[in-house]
Amino acid sequence: MNRRGLLRSGLALAAAPIPARAQDWPSRPIRLIVPFPPGGPNDIIARLYGPQLSALLGQPVVVENRTGAGGVVGTDAAVRAQPDGHTLAVTNGGSLVISPYVSSNVPYRVPDDFTLISVVTRVPEALVANPRVGVRTLPELLELVRREPGKLNIGTAGAAGLSHLAAELFKVQTGADVVVVPYRGAAPSVTDLIAGQIQLLFADLPVLMPHIRGGTLTPLAMASARRSPSLPDLPTTGEFGYPELLAENWYCLVGPAGLPRPVVARLSEAVRKAAETREVREGLASQGAEATWTSPEEFAAFVRSEAQKWRTIAERSGVRTD
Repeated sequence: MNRRGLLRSGLALAAAPIPARAQDWPSRPIRLIVPFPPGGPNDIIARLYGPQLSALLGQPVVVENRTGAGGVVGTDAAVRAQPDGHTLAVTNGGSLVISPYVSSNVPYRVPDDFTLISVVTRVPEALVANPRVGVRTLPELLELVRREPGKLNIGTAGAAGLSHLAAELFKVQTGADVVVVPYRGAAPSVTDLIAGQIQLLFADLPVLMPHIRGGTLTPLAMASARRSPSLPDLPTTGEFGYPELLAENWYCLVGPAGLPRPVVARLSEAVRKAAETREVREGLASQGAEATWTSPEEFAAFVRSEAQKWRTIAERSGVRTD
C-alpha cells in the first residue's frame, strides 16, 4: 500500500467508532422511543419495563413518544439514531412485519436497518361476535356462514394493521364468506360491534375484556398458540382445527443496526430479568398481556416467519394504505 493509501486507511480507522464494551455502557441516560401516543398499550409496556431496565443498567431510561404513520415515524427515528445503545425503541410488531408490505412510504428496511434485541410482550387477539349473531364457538360461526354466505361483516381495529390482516387470514384459512369492514381504530370498531353495525371482530384481548366480562360481546376463539390466562376456558383456533389461524400481537425492543455485540448481550440479559419481575409480569397481566423474552437469534427467526406470513396475506388480499 502506498503512503496515500496508508494515510486514508489511518484516517478511516481514526474516524470509526470504537466498539463499546459492556462495562462502559450505558454512560448516560437511555432514550426509549415509543412510536404511539401516551396512555396506549405500547406506552404502557415501555413504562412498565423502563424502571426495571434502569435499575438493572444503572442509568435512567427516559420514555419519549414519537407518533405518526401507525408507528413508522418513531420506529424510523430509533433506527436512524447513533448505534451506541443510548437510543432504543419499544415498538409493535406490525411496524416491522406488516407496514413494509402495505405501504410504499416505509423508510426503513427490515431487518437490515435494525438490531433486533427481544420480543418483550405478547398480546393475544380474540375473535368476538355480537351476542345477537347467536353463536358461541368458532365452529358454530362457520356453520352459520356456510348457510348464509356474505351476510356477516367482520370489522378491523385499524386499517391495514394486524386486525385487518387477521380478518383476511380468517377468510383464507376457513373459507368463510364474510365482508371485511376497515375501521380507523379499535374504539370505533368495538362501538359498532356492540351496536350491531358489524357482527364480528378480531382485536387485542385487553380492548375486548371489559365487554366480554360485561356480556356485551361473545368470545369465539383465541387466535394464539395457547390459551390466555385471562380467559382460560376459551379454546384457541388450533383447538378448533385451524392451527395456522394465528394473529398474536407483540411488542419488541429494537435499536439501530450496528449495535456492538457486548451492548446487545447486556441489553438482552437485562430484558430477560426485567420480564421476570413481579412489577412487569403483573402489570402486563392486568392488561391481558404477557411478559416475554427471546434471544436476538430467536427474535430474528420470528421476524422472518411473521414477515413471510403477513406479506403473503397482504399481497393476496390487496390491502394497502396508499
